[in-house]
Amino acid sequence: MTAAIERTGEEQRAVIAAFVRDRAAALDRGETDIRTDLAQIGEAGLLRKGLGGECLDEMVAVVDEVAAESLTVGFSLWAQRMALEYIDRAPQSLRDRYRDDLASGRTIGVTAMAAALKHLAGLGELPLLAERTDDGITVTGPIHWASNVFPDSVIVFPARTAEGDRLVAVVRADAEGITIADPPELLALGATSSTSLTFDGVRIPRSHILTENLTGFCGTIRPTFMMLQTSFCVGVARASLTEAATRMHGLGEQFAGEYEELSARYDSLRERLYRFAADPAPIPPADFIRLRLDGSVVAVAATRLEATLRGGAGYASASATNRRFREAAFLPIQSPSEGQLRWELSQYE
Repeated sequence: MTAAIERTGEEQRAVIAAFVRDRAAALDRGETDIRTDLAQIGEAGLLRKGLGGECLDEMVAVVDEVAAESLTVGFSLWAQRMALEYIDRAPQSLRDRYRDDLASGRTIGVTAMAAALKHLAGLGELPLLAERTDDGITVTGPIHWASNVFPDSVIVFPARTAEGDRLVAVVRADAEGITIADPPELLALGATSSTSLTFDGVRIPRSHILTENLTGFCGTIRPTFMMLQTSFCVGVARASLTEAATRMHGLGEQFAGEYEELSARYDSLRERLYRFAADPAPIPPADFIRLRLDGSVVAVAATRLEATLRGGAGYASASATNRRFREAAFLPIQSPSEGQLRWELSQYE
């Protein structure tokens, strides 16, 4: 019975990977966006993998295989799944209201929690300020960067009060007082609808405050946050190394040593990711940080090697090689950025 379930999971992932592959070029050209992909993944039931304390390795595999076909979709899938993760840990009323729609992909989720993780690392204050009211809070300030931002998206965000409280709340992107900036033109990932937002006295009812224990909440979600980010790094790295392997002849032989060294680093990264996902409880916090940092570094190096070996054909903007190279350029600056990860690791040394 177990083997049959595993084969079914593999078949589902293969179908979704093919769906994403067929749309990747159109996404890159800006002819569509990620909502169709997320709905397809949700309809297949794959967004629910690993919820409620279940083993995360299947969800890691979904993000991994999707990102191998399109890092754009893999990145948005991570954001969607994290928004669902937050709601799954929320009070029952919020779960009842949003969980199924997020899990199905009918509603798109925005994770705006990067500022919270940066704040808890000691690297800045929360930009959103909450003021208590009789029936909840009003919130003012910016979200400097978020993805999956569509008018009907659901946003999970952190805020602080003047008294020093730190909380997490939920709001729809079309709520009165929220202004969504026009998305900037990006090197890649344009289909993720990534942009900034401004809150101006946005009313949040008490029922939409997810938690008032920001530190404890972030402690519980951070391993999942980091592992699923590493998953899309692993996916795009694998795709690039697979392509590079076909070009290790002729002039490509000059890169054999670099390819072998990078492949070994990739193998170590992937082994750690799936081992951590199977049993994250005993893993020290520094190991999750190192995992995510290594994921970014290996992915960028792999896409660069693929582009080098592919030559002029890979320089053409319509090629998958070029797309992966441009998409991976975002990884060192995505929050937590490479600088933040290196700084956090230094605190354990």
